[in-house]
Amino acid sequence: MPVNTLSMGDAVDQRTRIRIVVHKLAFRSGDLTPVNHPEKLAPIPYTNYVPETLLRNMGKWVKTELITPAIVKHVSETGEEIYSVKVIGPPNSRFSADTLEKLCDLADMYGIGVIRPTPQGNVEILTDEEERARRLEEELRKNGFLVGGWGNHLWNIQPCTAYLTCTTAVIDAPSIAKALGDALVEYVYEKETPAHLSIKVSGCPNACGGAIDVADVAVVGYPAQTPMVDDKWFSSIGSPLDVTAACPVGAITPKRDPSTGKAYGIVIRSELCIACGRCRDTVDAIVYDPKKTGVMVLVGGKASNTGPNGQLMSRIVVPYIPSEPPRWPTLVKVVKRIVDTWVINANKGERIGDWINRIGWDKFFELTGLPDVRKYLRFSEKPGPLYQPLYRRRLTETYAYLFREYASKI
Repeated sequence: MPVNTLSMGDAVDQRTRIRIVVHKLAFRSGDLTPVNHPEKLAPIPYTNYVPETLLRNMGKWVKTELITPAIVKHVSETGEEIYSVKVIGPPNSRFSADTLEKLCDLADMYGIGVIRPTPQGNVEILTDEEERARRLEEELRKNGFLVGGWGNHLWNIQPCTAYLTCTTAVIDAPSIAKALGDALVEYVYEKETPAHLSIKVSGCPNACGGAIDVADVAVVGYPAQTPMVDDKWFSSIGSPLDVTAACPVGAITPKRDPSTGKAYGIVIRSELCIACGRCRDTVDAIVYDPKKTGVMVLVGGKASNTGPNGQLMSRIVVPYIPSEPPRWPTLVKVVKRIVDTWVINANKGERIGDWINRIGWDKFFELTGLPDVRKYLRFSEKPGPLYQPLYRRRLTETYAYLFREYASKI
């Protein structure tokens, strides 16, 4: 019998071993559902995993109160209280198993045995007494965790996954999140901001990290170049017509075999291309030169209806900063200057977009010292940076010089 072939008995033993492992995992997690045919089971109600305190008060929470920048109290109409202790997650929410076990142990020791991962990549630990919440905050600090981000503070810096799992990223978003976090960490707990501050980082204009329309400060990876096409590879894996249809500005036309008329490749007109990356999303045979990539910075977006202006779309204020991994010094200086200027000049409760709406763009550029982007781009009410129009590649070197010079003077 070949070495890599299993006998019937071996296969049965292997299936048995797998079932034993699955049963052990289910027992450890508290889920004792039969696992012989899990795909045929009805969905398990989420209420099976909700503590009794939360079940009793579901739909009855009437008030929240900030205790510390790391602790929020939730009060039910029944008079019961729950405290959320917020732990700031690492860039891209990559927690080690040891870290998660530590958090679970602390949740058992000081809380009601519940931890809640948030969409922003943070973790909330729930407890039912203020004294226990304060002791939990202290214990988290002793264990090296960063806590805070409630109320008028930096709530999160949320990057997309970028190179780790994505094929369309043009910059490394998690490294930017780390660099920005190190520069702005004082705003997580110690230093207050005028209002909630949210920062998002996306590795490309697709903005899977949400960094185009709803962030107070957004950083978006930008190719800043017409992509290159590998015709030989393209002919084997790509559809020219699909790529042509993906271009929002009609910069792509198919190459056709003159004898058959069949499309076998594409031509990209650099004078029309806005480097949005949509063709790159369609097929992997389109590539960018990593030495020419960079980032843009947008400000003023928010999804909430709070404040005098309600929901706001962000606007580009820095169209291009060259890539400078891993610490991104120019970008960090620019973002920190924007945040620090807002903190000094905004009224209480004003998000960055509300502040800019009150003082106007002239004053914004004057206070921050940023080169006035309106000399190069036309601001528009249409959503998203791709419609502004975004960028003229022939100004790439000019922008690089402008913002390097600006950052050197900060």
